[in-house]
This record gives sequence, C-alpha cells and structure tokens, in this order.
Amino acid sequence: MAYTGKTRPHATRAGHRAPPPPRRKARVSPAALEGQAATFLAAGLTEQRYEAAARASRASSEARTAALEERRAQRREAARRQLEAAGPAGWIRGCLRVTGVPGHWYAGLWTIARRESGFDPRAFNGWDANAVAGEPSRGLFQTTWPTFRAHHQAGTAWDINDPVANCAAAVNYIKSQYGDISRVQQADSGSPPRGY
Repeated sequence: MAYTGKTRPHATRAGHRAPPPPRRKARVSPAALEGQAATFLAAGLTEQRYEAAARASRASSEARTAALEERRAQRREAARRQLEAAGPAGWIRGCLRVTGVPGHWYAGLWTIARRESGFDPRAFNGWDANAVAGEPSRGLFQTTWPTFRAHHQAGTAWDINDPVANCAAAVNYIKSQYGDISRVQQADSGSPPRGY
C-alpha cells in the first residue's frame, strides 16, 4: 500500500494508536436465547461427564501414587537389608567412599566403632555426659544430634542410626576438630580408650 500523505482515522502520531471506535451492541432474539439455553443444558451434561472423568482420573492417580510409594518402601527395605548385610567392614568402606578420606583411616574408624558402640548401629548411650546435658550419643560412632546435623555428609541418610551416615558425620567431625584420624586417641588401638 502506497503512502498518500493522509493519516488513517484511527492512527495518530507515529507509534501511538487512538482507541478503536465503540462497537454496537448486538440484539439477541428470544429464539436465540432458547437455543443458548439448550446449549447450556448440553454443557451441563458435558460438565457431569467431565466431573465423572475427573473423579476416575483422581482415583487412578491415587492408585498410581500408592503403588509408587509401595515400590519406594520396598526399595528402602531392600537397601536397609543390604546395608545390614554389609556389616561393619562394608559400612566403613562405604563411609570412606562418600567422604573421600584416604584408606589409612579404615583401621582407626574400625577401632572407634568397636570401642564406641561394639559395632551396633542402633546403640544408645543414656548415661554419659552428653546424655546428662540432654543430647545422648547414638549410633555406630556415638554422635549426638547436634554433631550429626552440623557434620552431615551430603548424599547420606538423615537417620542418625544409619551406619554410613553416622560414620560420615563422625569423619567430618574428626576432620574439623583434629585434621586427621592419627591425632584421635580413641582411633589408636594401642592407646587406652578415650572419648573423641
């Protein structure tokens, strides 16, 4: 379209548009209103069908969610059994793997676990100084909740009784307090036991 020099009635300055002219109101005949009522009635039936389909979909979704949760619970239980079957040697090796500490830590961690809990990942100490202070020691390495939370290893369970998670928190605590396991008396089998 060629420019004629005249502006169109709905255009004003460059880049600005005037509002469009008002539209006329449409008149609707009574017969048309009856047709709309029939359409709305049909839509009501469609809405009922929609609601029924939505209810069926919700029920199906809830069933899928329940089945998925059941499978997750079975996997957690299988992982727990596998972890228990690994025993102290497997727990400590898993701990070394997730924390990335060198292999020479193995013997010291073995000694600490034997002295602290007798290799019982569910050990609970309700009588020592920590328990008197309100935070009993728990798990394979007898960590307290504040220590476990402060030194939790990413990628391990948040369960203080999980032996790998408890060991990893103990390793991170040892690194922060002592630097290396060689400086921990409780890890030295040739020295008398002493809390760490």
